[in-house]
Amino acid sequence: MIKRKNIPSNIAIDYGLPESIYSYGYNLRLKHSSFKQDTLHWIMQNFAELVTAEQPVILSLGCGTGVFDNTLIDIIKQRRTEWSFTGLDFSATDLSIFQKKLATFDKKTQAKVNLEFNKFDATSNLGKHYDLITMIHFLHSFDDVLPIIQNALRHVSPGGNLLIVQQNKPGISELKEQFSDILPNQKFQCSENIKKQLKTENIVFSSHEIKTSFDISIMRNRSLETLLLMSFCFVNDLSLLSTQQQEKIRQAFISFASKQNNEKDIIQESMEIIVCHV
Repeated sequence: MIKRKNIPSNIAIDYGLPESIYSYGYNLRLKHSSFKQDTLHWIMQNFAELVTAEQPVILSLGCGTGVFDNTLIDIIKQRRTEWSFTGLDFSATDLSIFQKKLATFDKKTQAKVNLEFNKFDATSNLGKHYDLITMIHFLHSFDDVLPIIQNALRHVSPGGNLLIVQQNKPGISELKEQFSDILPNQKFQCSENIKKQLKTENIVFSSHEIKTSFDISIMRNRSLETLLLMSFCFVNDLSLLSTQQQEKIRQAFISFASKQNNEKDIIQESMEIIVCHV
């Protein structure tokens, strides 16, 4: 059952994109990138260090449709008998999709998963503590991430961890900077900036780089999917730009990629996993 809070809008205004474009673009990004598989593989390999509690209580901030969390739940239930999992997001549409996916799990697993329609910010009080809190591609929608991280850490149990997965500077962010004159939404939180802020506040953390690949061969041709995928990558609704500007961006993506056996256009990206320890 999804617990609903009084949230005035179901539009992901923090992303500078209508929710429909954001959701569709994100699905395309996942389809053509390896970062989902690479991230989950790392979590699976390092689960023992991430989750030390025998009966862990886990929170996923910005869980969305559960695209990462479905597998995370599988990992948890294979390693612990007793556990609980909460997914929190402010998109009712995404949570409804997550709920449908959750229905495919056995009843015992479903009973341990709670989905909440809510928004987490620097002042949120969740009323409980968690052994693991995850922020997987969550911080990019905030201008000031440090208060968000600090509040999340206040909700981590002693001996627990906060897991942050964020894109590093190399990659799409460099490409986005080339078009700063025509893109109104300039938000981008790279892992390097996050680590600098953590060090300033003497927050204990470890970091782990993951090399991922992004197949942009779909962008060889102009299409609606190409436009939606580029919009998601740049966190801007590119349909508002002129056709000439859209084409200039598409060509920049192609030029930025490297050819793989003359069959695919691949952008090599650097993702980073940051684990804050309590």
